[in-house]
Amino acid sequence: MVSLSRIFRRGEASGTEADSVPTNAAAPANVSDAAADASSGAVSASAAGPAEASDVLMLAREFLGNFPGGMFRYLAEGPDTLDCVSAGMLSLFGCADAAAFSELTGDTFTGLVHPDDRERVLREIRDQVAERNDDHVRYRILRADGEVRWVEDWGHLAADAEGRRWFYVTLMDITDQVRDEGDLRRANERLEILTALSNDVLFDIECATGAAHVYGDFEGRFDFVVHRRCQKPCNLDITSYDLSPLMEQIGENSLVDFETSTPGPDGEPVWYRYQSVVLYDEEGGPVRHVGRLLDTSEAAQRESQFRRKAERDGLTGLYNRAAALDRIETLLASEDRPCTLIAVDVDDFKGVNDTYGHLAGDAVLKELATFLSQVMRKEDVVARMGGDEFLIFAPGLAAGPATDRVLEHLARGPFATQRATDEAAKAAGSMAAHATPTISIGAACCLTPPMPFEELYAVADSTLYQAKEAGKAQYCLTVIG
Repeated sequence: MVSLSRIFRRGEASGTEADSVPTNAAAPANVSDAAADASSGAVSASAAGPAEASDVLMLAREFLGNFPGGMFRYLAEGPDTLDCVSAGMLSLFGCADAAAFSELTGDTFTGLVHPDDRERVLREIRDQVAERNDDHVRYRILRADGEVRWVEDWGHLAADAEGRRWFYVTLMDITDQVRDEGDLRRANERLEILTALSNDVLFDIECATGAAHVYGDFEGRFDFVVHRRCQKPCNLDITSYDLSPLMEQIGENSLVDFETSTPGPDGEPVWYRYQSVVLYDEEGGPVRHVGRLLDTSEAAQRESQFRRKAERDGLTGLYNRAAALDRIETLLASEDRPCTLIAVDVDDFKGVNDTYGHLAGDAVLKELATFLSQVMRKEDVVARMGGDEFLIFAPGLAAGPATDRVLEHLARGPFATQRATDEAAKAAGSMAAHATPTISIGAACCLTPPMPFEELYAVADSTLYQAKEAGKAQYCLTVIG
């Protein structure tokens, strides 16, 4: 290994040192002069006695020989020819001797820098020394074996005794550091891309400072505050929503995992899964709160669609029998207001199918379903129980004028207008006719729920039979309690 004490200066030679340094491109400088050039604060060997000078030389050789990287200097004005170069530069550039180094770099600062980086480096140095006497740049070099390495360049601009200004520069190989930074940057890019693609949000919160590092569109996707689990809210300037499921798990387990929703910009729920872990120090104090918010809205929507499909009647879109019974039984068990159960049946529906065909019969059922949904409130349960039988549960609807008006409206059915038109057409001798059946209604009003569904349904069904017996196309109401 070439000793760093072998500093060579272009244009000078010292007989005692020349034999120990590679020649060709440059002859060795007087080590004491070089040491003084390399460190303006060093003791000059020429100003000391022989013994002191020898000690200074030995110290300089030891210091420079163990200094990592390479050092050099060149004039700040004029050609950037290298004046002094440490032997460490040879190792850094993979050169066997000074001649190889000279051939590789041309003995200029520009020659040290990779061609693709030269323009940028010179511009950055010029801009930095315009404000101060130091510069710090990073660039690539091209070694003798063709390998590209990254170096960190620390330069200092200083004047010598004659007033000439020199750049004194130290180079360090940082290739591994640059590669690690590149790997970290790529990892962050992957994280950001995957976060964006999944619409998820990752967060890493420092408990001591409240500083939050967030990946993903936090405020755009989730409009609430994540609280750290060390009794203080994280410093995130966004609106807070109920996170009681999280707070209940605090102190029970370091891992929190639950699914919930918050209102989105349009008022619709934004479903997400919250997962987080608190990292503690050796004394049990919380250090970091790391977690993620997984956007599960799409999955929730799919689940809702599947559930809706399972709950709905395929022809009419109303609740099917099973879903209706489940909802009505649940409401009846907790309801403390009067409520009304309405049984609806199409009069002579078999005749509709026989006369007009099953497609016309299906059209009648769909038209009736639309009519019932429009007449009743959103909170009411409207269902097709099977065939031409429909059922309506109206919580809060008590016996009285309002209920009578609803039942009268229902009893007219969706085909009243069409029936009048058909009658006029028949009177005019037209053969055109439509399936326009009437409907019968049996209603049971429970004034003092709760009440078992079976009992209430039995009363509504019996009341429907009374309406049928009374001539159809009408309603009957039974009040219970």
